[in-house]
Amino acid sequence: MLDLKDKLNPSQLLAVSATDGPVLVIAGAGSGKTRAIEYRVLNLITKGVRPESILLLTFTRKAAHEMVSRASNHDPRCKHIDGGTFHSFAFKTLKRYSKALGLSNQFSILDEGDSSEAVHRCAVKLGLFEKELKFPKKDTLRAILSMSLNKGKPIAEILEKEYPHFLEFTSMIEKLRKEYASYKLEKGYIDYDDLLVYLKLLLEIDEMRKIVAGRYKYVMVDEYQDTNALQGDIAYLLASEHKNIMVVGDDAQSIYGFRGASHKNIMEFPKKFEECKIIKLEENYRSAQNILDVANSVLENMENKYSKCLISTREETGDKPKLNFFKNHYDEAEWIVDTIRKLQSEGVGLEDQAVLFRSAYVSISLQAELSKNGIPYQVFGGLKFYETAHVKDILAHLKIAMNIKDEIAWHRVLTMIDGVGPKTADKCILEIMSRTSLEDILRKALDERKFPKRSMTGLVRLKKFLRAAQGRDELDPGRVYELALDYYVPLFKLRFDDWNVRLNDLEALRQIAARYDGLEELLADFAIEPPERGVLKVEPKAGGEDAPITLSTIHSAKGLEWDTVFMIGLVEGVLPSSFSLDDDDEIEEESRLFYVGITRAKNRLFMSLSHEAMRGGITQFNKVSRFVEMPNVLALLDQKFALERDIGDDIDLDDADGIVPFYDKESLLDELVGRGKIARRWDPGDLP
Repeated sequence: MLDLKDKLNPSQLLAVSATDGPVLVIAGAGSGKTRAIEYRVLNLITKGVRPESILLLTFTRKAAHEMVSRASNHDPRCKHIDGGTFHSFAFKTLKRYSKALGLSNQFSILDEGDSSEAVHRCAVKLGLFEKELKFPKKDTLRAILSMSLNKGKPIAEILEKEYPHFLEFTSMIEKLRKEYASYKLEKGYIDYDDLLVYLKLLLEIDEMRKIVAGRYKYVMVDEYQDTNALQGDIAYLLASEHKNIMVVGDDAQSIYGFRGASHKNIMEFPKKFEECKIIKLEENYRSAQNILDVANSVLENMENKYSKCLISTREETGDKPKLNFFKNHYDEAEWIVDTIRKLQSEGVGLEDQAVLFRSAYVSISLQAELSKNGIPYQVFGGLKFYETAHVKDILAHLKIAMNIKDEIAWHRVLTMIDGVGPKTADKCILEIMSRTSLEDILRKALDERKFPKRSMTGLVRLKKFLRAAQGRDELDPGRVYELALDYYVPLFKLRFDDWNVRLNDLEALRQIAARYDGLEELLADFAIEPPERGVLKVEPKAGGEDAPITLSTIHSAKGLEWDTVFMIGLVEGVLPSSFSLDDDDEIEEESRLFYVGITRAKNRLFMSLSHEAMRGGITQFNKVSRFVEMPNVLALLDQKFALERDIGDDIDLDDADGIVPFYDKESLLDELVGRGKIARRWDPGDLP
């Protein structure tokens, strides 16, 4: 055993030294779980375990790389452990053992958009869109099929819970599922969900499980609270022989139920593995204790949980978190901008501040106020760069360079050419699928006589691109990308009015492509795990050299931290979301979301909500979020009712023993007068 007593706290040391048998590490927010995994890898290798026999599964390739890289700094042997995401591991395994499942190892991976298109084609073939009834759209159909797979639930149950208005189509969607499965097999496609489905099927074959799982003596899974039913089963199968599995996660940060993540996985892990050792990491290296006290109070209110109490390693307790009430979201936005500027003057840069919210629409007024004041900001949680039309366009060209029979990519490529519509493209694709060679396709399937005259220039250019791209023994991603870009840019400038803004994405993609050795690897990564987080950057109108402040949904903020955090929109119907109000499990997940938001803050935490809201042109009064209104949470917050400036200074209710029902003006006035906070009683019409 390495001498790690000076490098790890007692709980981390226990996790690092627990090498054999099943181990569940409950890692509280900011508790140094990455450090524990890093040193556990190092400890195993120091004890003589072959690095190739260690498997580390994570949810992002970046996380796996960081852990392995940090361990490798201590011992270069660590870089040889097998690590990656569930999906990348599945891809690599299926490429090696696909024949055991009757699959070709030349399969193509469909990304989310291509999957939706394939589902649409199957639905059209079945005549589902010809009905007079309003059948679900392709993206909804794809989501239903995906949810059914990832949650391990029948389509009828998914429809009843998520899309009750489509229940009448249950039998039709069941037929669509079978048609979609047949279509993929016929065309040699595997979609994102199939990677896990096929990996599980492979591991359920005794002989194959012994071969695949037998390669690994130790299995580690990070962020286990985010696994879905399929991933939970895969982790179990990989460790079912030797039982040497450690899963690390925080049940209180399980917030991806809408993606199919199962909170049950981490809660029921000890039942799957008898004699499971449970270790809790509760020392927090991020936040001041006053912030953690609020987080601990939220934890107390949760039902289905592992009990834990976060304790700060810092000596100072920090500022008491503040709860601010405003008349409307415009006043709230003004106050936040003023506070941002004040903190800037005190040395807290914009990059060290963040505004978090449950849903992006809550931040619209704030975005306008930031722009008006020339404050740069970036928004997390919007459309990701790899989901944009222009990036998907150029990827389609790379796909047909890689696989000349990629039907869905062909459809996108052809319909970009002037004069080629969906029907013409479909006819052409039928002929492409019947040809055996590139030259046969270029000469006969893309015969100019089949297309309108105005399409000639585009077709000639397309043929030139494909001949150049495939005129090499090895498809070098950087070279093929340059060829695709030369072909695409003229189309790109015609397709998008804001092409000058979008051009940066194509340049970023150029740099990404140049880092790959093979085109297949590049395309697989974009389908399995796109390389960059989606960010919408908004430049200030004038001046300012600071990095932008971050505006983010809480979901997108998980795993990040800032000196100062503003949490806005803390009202019923927003957090918790109105869609969760009739489901206890979903309410519980919303409370975990609240907890995640709180634990992003290091030194300052501001919570806020507004009294009034406009819905459908009608002014309504908001009700405080139930998570804020809990007595044990309220007692830890410094509450302020920010009234209009012409009435006077903010009214500090520092001795409040509960929330005034601020949505009731009469009660608020009586309460303020009774507490001596105001000298006279305004008419309710004057109260903001």
